[in-house]
Amino acid sequence: MKHIKTFEGFDFSQTLPIAPKSELTTYYSCDDCDAMWEEFNKECEQCEKCNSKNIEELSPEEYKELSNKDNDDEEEYIDLLSLKNRKVYGN
Repeated sequence: MKHIKTFEGFDFSQTLPIAPKSELTTYYSCDDCDAMWEEFNKECEQCEKCNSKNIEELSPEEYKELSNKDNDDEEEYIDLLSLKNRKVYGN
């Protein structure tokens, strides 16, 4: 308890260090299972999905671009599935 400062003990002339969340977030991609994830204020040594050590760090722009690409693929899949259903069921 002797290391806890009281309110009167703080030096308010010093500014507190702050950083935006985006500066503390690290983005990763696994080359083995193609997983993508982000970690806040933590560094990864291996993939969180397959535990592979074959991972790479992505820039925020790369991560956003790749995640949008995945969404485009999903939308394309849904479009193809609905087209197939129209052909099969005649809707």
